[in-house]
Amino acid sequence: DQYQQHTTVIRLVFQQQLGDKTRTKTGPIPAAPTEQDRPAELLPHLAQMPASYLKTFSPQDIDHHTVLMGDLSDRQPVRVEAEPLPDDFWRITIVGFDYLGELSLICGLLFVHGFNIHAGSVFTYEPAPEPALAGYQAGGRRPRYRTKTAPLSPRRKIVDVFTVKADNGASPDGWPAYEQDLAQLVGKLRTGQVDEVQGQLAKRIAAALTTTVADPDVLYPVDIEIDNDASRHHTVLKVDAPDTIGFLYELANALALHGINISRMSVETAGNRVRDTLYVTDSLNDKITDPAKQLELRAAAVLIKQFTHLLPRSPNPEAALLNFREFVGNLFRRPNWPEDFASLEQPELLATMARLLGVSDFLWQDFLRMQHANLFPVLKNLEALKESKSKSDLRAELAVLMSQTPPGLDQRQALNAFKDREMFRIDMRQIQGYITGFGQFSAELSDLAEVVVEEAYRVAVRDLRVHYGLPRLNNRHPCAMTICALGKCGGRELGFASDIELMLIYAGNGRTTGPRVITTAEFFDRLVSEINNVIDARREGIFELDLRLRPYGKAGSLGVSLDAFRRYFAPGGDAWPYERQALVKLRPIAGDVKLGQQIIKLRDEFIYNDDPFDIAAMRAMRERQIRHHVTAGTVNAKLSPGGLVDIEYLVQGLQISYGHRYPNLRVTNTSEALTALAAVGVLTQQDYVHLSEALSFLQNLINALRMVRGNTKDLTVPPIDSEEFVYLARRMRYEAGHQVQLNYDLTNHTTRVQEINARILN
Repeated sequence: DQYQQHTTVIRLVFQQQLGDKTRTKTGPIPAAPTEQDRPAELLPHLAQMPASYLKTFSPQDIDHHTVLMGDLSDRQPVRVEAEPLPDDFWRITIVGFDYLGELSLICGLLFVHGFNIHAGSVFTYEPAPEPALAGYQAGGRRPRYRTKTAPLSPRRKIVDVFTVKADNGASPDGWPAYEQDLAQLVGKLRTGQVDEVQGQLAKRIAAALTTTVADPDVLYPVDIEIDNDASRHHTVLKVDAPDTIGFLYELANALALHGINISRMSVETAGNRVRDTLYVTDSLNDKITDPAKQLELRAAAVLIKQFTHLLPRSPNPEAALLNFREFVGNLFRRPNWPEDFASLEQPELLATMARLLGVSDFLWQDFLRMQHANLFPVLKNLEALKESKSKSDLRAELAVLMSQTPPGLDQRQALNAFKDREMFRIDMRQIQGYITGFGQFSAELSDLAEVVVEEAYRVAVRDLRVHYGLPRLNNRHPCAMTICALGKCGGRELGFASDIELMLIYAGNGRTTGPRVITTAEFFDRLVSEINNVIDARREGIFELDLRLRPYGKAGSLGVSLDAFRRYFAPGGDAWPYERQALVKLRPIAGDVKLGQQIIKLRDEFIYNDDPFDIAAMRAMRERQIRHHVTAGTVNAKLSPGGLVDIEYLVQGLQISYGHRYPNLRVTNTSEALTALAAVGVLTQQDYVHLSEALSFLQNLINALRMVRGNTKDLTVPPIDSEEFVYLARRMRYEAGHQVQLNYDLTNHTTRVQEINARILN
């Protein structure tokens, strides 16, 4: 303890200065003092080290540690020395200033540079005692001696010594690079860039694991024994586990992410097992004595350690690791977290989370953080993700839920919780690979959108009828209403972060039955507004209702009468060519079926007739889009020449041009329209194949971009030499290192689309 520590310190310095040739428990004593002997530096160093430090190292080693520490500065926060040993082993000595998480950097970089830790000892300065004062003062059962000496170091320092073995590819001349690498990361720790440092290292660890670990999905148990009796100031963790590549980094990283300080550590490898002993404190440098906190510590250490091992499965290891840390923090705030923790200790589930947390920031923010309670029902039943739900399944589940929920605010909240949960389930099916094509993904999202809009309509109508009664026409017949989808929803082409374009059309003018009587125009305006209020869009553009395609856009009424629809979109009406073209996607999804059929008949009369398609207007629209939304020198997956819009506009132009002759062309889905155009001979087989392949590629590309950005505003493809492009390739399931193939595919498809467009439209 402290008495033993100070007596050993005094004896060691005394022997060094007097050249005593005797030997002590601390090891051989050097000969007569030399010019390198510095008791003024040595004594403060030893006074802040635990007694076990003096038993672990020889006086020569200890003296050399102080020499290395003399080189430390803010510009040189660590020093590394490497001594070669037989059989590709090295003895590595690292001294430096102490920072939370530094040990995980040391161990992680050793792994990245190709070295595996076999043994080691880690020491950190103890908190400084009271100022030096000659004499002694009684304290408890044992006197506490205080030595009059040079002032103690105001900054905590570390001494870490490891025995490592060089793996294949490790360069024996690489230690200066390792020291420079470590110093750079530690320098960022000093300036508070903790997340950035941990994220950068996670990326490099994941890359190293990818090339060195045969099957990272295999997770071995980790036993952690917690002992609060073995040390006065520290909680002692005794770790016993199978030895795996990068084990010490994963363990140290898990503790650092949980805010645990590692003051001392001994590393021992016996056969294929590791037996490490760690002396730790919490973020306040206190022992961890609360049983609940001990349970959290054990759980966090195991969970994050295991998760780190699965980072190669993540498209973005940096985001995955930092998001998982927040996830674990949220987990411990749940009252039944031990039950949830038990379900998380499954390799398949952790691998799923590694993919999920590294694939999409907006999914993490919108579902995992804000809807934490909705996450576990999905994660606990991964098998259920393999099965899709039909539209009738969704309707039935929602009907049961709404019947069991009181009307009013409770039902609105239940509807939105259902929407969020089912959106997350579908997104998870896509991330897990259970949905293989964009068509299936968009169909499942479209089914959900239609079911939710139907129910929101029922909730809104019921609430409005309480105040205004039933809407009736002037002839006293009920006033029918139909909700029509347009755009991506109309074409059943919804993707990540898609909005829902709707137009609500009612039969005609009249009044409500009361108690408060208003016109049908007012009633359906209120109904559209109320439907919009019922559906909660957590982020702009995600399941957000877009009503701008109604006559006169934002200047027009929210509800559209059938007569207003007829006047506006008929040939010679006020609709712009692009607005009339948008009707290709119009599809009734809720409300009165007969009125919906009447609207479709009108639509067909308006756009599928003998009038030629206005190619000049379409080209002018495309030029404006490119000029206003595409940055020079970049590729926008949607709006650049050869992008998705060029395919959609070409297909819609051909549908409008030939739809009066071939009724089978009057479909709202672009892929189905391509098939129909080829079937009637409007497209050659080669053009059909090239356009279909380009459509599928660009839809998947846009989905992968939206997956990260969470909106449709910026669909610019990142530069090929950027890290973001690498992650994009991973999300699109290109093999590691094959991002060049993604760039080739992008260029190839957009070039073909431009060529086909120019040839057909000319």
